[in-house]
Amino acid sequence: MEVNFRQLMSSDGSTNKSAHAIHPYPAKLLVNIPQFFLAALPTVSGSALLDPFCGSGTVLYEGMLAGLRPIGSDSNPLARLITTAKLTPLDRAIARRHLDEVMAAYPSASPNIPDVVNRDYWFSERISDCLGRLKTAIQRNVPAPYRPVFDVSFSATARRVSYADPRLSVPVKINPDRSARYGAKGDEVIRRLVRLGEVDVGALFWSIASQNIQRCPELGQLFAVDRPEIFSDARSLGVAEASVDLAITSPPYVGAQKYVRASSLSLGWLGLTPDCKLRPIERQSIGREHLAADEALTSSGTGIPEADALLEEIVERNPLRARIAQRYLLEMRDALSELSRTMRHDGNLVLVVGPNLVAGLEFPTPFFLQRIAEGLGFSTKLHLLDSIASRGLMTKRNRTAGLIQQESVFLLKRVRTGA
Repeated sequence: MEVNFRQLMSSDGSTNKSAHAIHPYPAKLLVNIPQFFLAALPTVSGSALLDPFCGSGTVLYEGMLAGLRPIGSDSNPLARLITTAKLTPLDRAIARRHLDEVMAAYPSASPNIPDVVNRDYWFSERISDCLGRLKTAIQRNVPAPYRPVFDVSFSATARRVSYADPRLSVPVKINPDRSARYGAKGDEVIRRLVRLGEVDVGALFWSIASQNIQRCPELGQLFAVDRPEIFSDARSLGVAEASVDLAITSPPYVGAQKYVRASSLSLGWLGLTPDCKLRPIERQSIGREHLAADEALTSSGTGIPEADALLEEIVERNPLRARIAQRYLLEMRDALSELSRTMRHDGNLVLVVGPNLVAGLEFPTPFFLQRIAEGLGFSTKLHLLDSIASRGLMTKRNRTAGLIQQESVFLLKRVRTGA
């Protein structure tokens, strides 16, 4: 059945919902989807809501507003930070006092400049010095419970004062010599580059942090938990067996989204890329772009005959893309198996996933993941199709990966083995 979740659930744009704007993140899940299912499915206040691929926390924040206990996972440290900031209630008056202390210390602080990949390429020396002093001021004046919102605001500031084109998720340096290729907004992009020469980094941070403090949940509101549970690997969750009633998640696409590279500037300034290396973080990701040499095609296949037959065609065109696609399905099987372990019988799983082209061939990811889930104790109750207008997807992806124009939204129920 084809649906339009924007029409089914119109977002009200209230202060509560503004938390979703706390930090940019690629391929965010449409907020109307979790809103719809949280309204349509029976839930018990205080029960667990799981999103094993939580990204920037869209599902978990909506679940928290609905009185559920959020449990999430994401391999990207920036995603975990954004989600934690979005879900952690704070005393706004105290947060603003800490902001004043940061701004008072910032001008005279000694700069703390961490390993940032190609820092001189992305930032001027003046801006790097400003960011380094800001980082020191935050570290010395903000206690741990308030650090997530300050670190997220610092991350957003770093991206705003970089030479990266603001219209693209993956950093691409603005090039004045190519202004004619930027289209109707080309002049504005170039003007932004000029403004970076005079930008007041401290004032920009203050503005972003002030807005984010207002967006975060207020301490004292009736939320299910004071601190969310956020893990780093969907294949190994610290969650008891059969303890989750509802899971809503949108897994990564196979080799399509450059989540880690899109986060690279923020990860560097947050001190999360030791020795300026992104690959250690990427290796933990499902749907990653690169594979190690020892991650070869598995002769035993994926367990899905249709997928194995398609992979045989792909390997003739592009052996690397075939390895990436097979590894994705195997790792998604591990993640869905862990999700099956944590869910109670009769629990509901909402799975949002789109198809791909791999090496120019249609790769029906929704069908494959549905088959895997059904083999792990889930039964399909509903299959909806939602057209994508814009989800912050990459402007340019692998040339044989295609555009993702429609997503499948499955409602699956956890059934007893053999049921």
